[in-house]
Amino acid sequence: MKQLTKISSFIILTVLFTLSSCAKNEVTNVTLSKSLIALKVGQSDSVVTTITLNGDMTKQPVTWTAGDSKIISVKEGVSQNTSKNTESFTKTIVVTALSAGTTTIAIKAGEKTAICQINVNQTNYNFNKVLTSNWGDYYDIGNNNFDMYLLENNLSIDTSGNISGKGTFLYLDFSVPVTQNSMVSGDFTPSYNGDVNTFFPGEVYENNIYGTRIVTMHNDSATVTLVKDGHYSVTYVGDNLLIEGDLTTIDNEIVHFSYTGAIPVADKRELPVELSPKFTQGRLYYFGDAYKSGISNNFLVRLATKDVNYSDSILNGEVLDLELNTPLTVTDSIPNGTYNMIGKLTETTDLSPYSLVFGYISTTGNNFGCWYYGATSKSLKTGSAVISKSGSQYTINYTLFDRFGSKIYGTYTGVLDYTDGTTPAPSAVSAARVKSINQTKSISNIQQITKRIKSFKLKK
Repeated sequence: MKQLTKISSFIILTVLFTLSSCAKNEVTNVTLSKSLIALKVGQSDSVVTTITLNGDMTKQPVTWTAGDSKIISVKEGVSQNTSKNTESFTKTIVVTALSAGTTTIAIKAGEKTAICQINVNQTNYNFNKVLTSNWGDYYDIGNNNFDMYLLENNLSIDTSGNISGKGTFLYLDFSVPVTQNSMVSGDFTPSYNGDVNTFFPGEVYENNIYGTRIVTMHNDSATVTLVKDGHYSVTYVGDNLLIEGDLTTIDNEIVHFSYTGAIPVADKRELPVELSPKFTQGRLYYFGDAYKSGISNNFLVRLATKDVNYSDSILNGEVLDLELNTPLTVTDSIPNGTYNMIGKLTETTDLSPYSLVFGYISTTGNNFGCWYYGATSKSLKTGSAVISKSGSQYTINYTLFDRFGSKIYGTYTGVLDYTDGTTPAPSAVSAARVKSINQTKSISNIQQITKRIKSFKLKK
């Protein structure tokens, strides 16, 4: 009897094992988190696939297929719940739009398939109005700076760049060779350095918008979209020019645009002028060996007209800054002599005594060197100053030029009120539009002076 019971138990276990070993590894369902995805060219989205199954998931491979690889690219994202034995697991599929059109992605697991439709559109602007200006070597980098407004038909623009109406316009901010004063054929790519045949990407700095951007005008507002990447070309089509390209916005949309027609260029280059200010007050600031040259001390002579009050928040009048170098032995006055402008400022520049430092903007946004401030600000690049001192009275004869050929000249006779700039300067020293003068001027902080942010561009 006992033997029969053992045999019966063995038979039951064998049957159960056999039935268990015959259980199917099968997918019972495939579902998608989305059945339809709408994208703009350049943008991406994802769809999550949930696979329900019996058995071992490793025996149920999951595959996906893109209907048209010219319209979309597809890759597998991070998967979840991927233990070998489970009732369900998920996979994430990332879809990126490449070109306009309609296609699908099919996700298959076992004998089950789920399909998601993908609709891709591309924004395409066909502009028919243009305003282009040549600002010359506006950034002092050896290249001309152009800007261009391309507008839809419902918009109008005047010569000052004031736009009215409803519609979209594209603003391009780009650089061309300094010898080029009209539009010619060329290909343009993005750069923040102002290199030849590049455009400045759009950016926001201190709540101001600079660089290349797309603007849509509404009744009483505007939508601004910054352009971060892309390319465009200018080519001749008969007697007209075709400007066409694809620009990538900050939300990764790739926008296509084109314009065909004449592209006249307004000459906005600064015209040279001659100015001879009547300075009646002067100050002298001592900074020690500010550039760590080891061979000279650095001073700033600041001359001003009588209506300038250094404690005012707004500059009323004219100011001339002369940054110069003296022997290391001099700490409280300017030796007699002729001070000539240096031509460059690098680690190897010889900042010898009896030299002037040309005007420049540091990477921190401060004006250093020789500058004129008045109705306009002028960075002074060449020239000299002859300085002599008798008692407390200085005589300073200066003839200086900016990069556009403007001439600043004259003679100052009077005292120079002294301030030791190696200690923190009083708040009254600086006026608005006259940059701080007591900051470190180490050359290591001035490398690549021309690689400056767009905040210094005040023309637009």
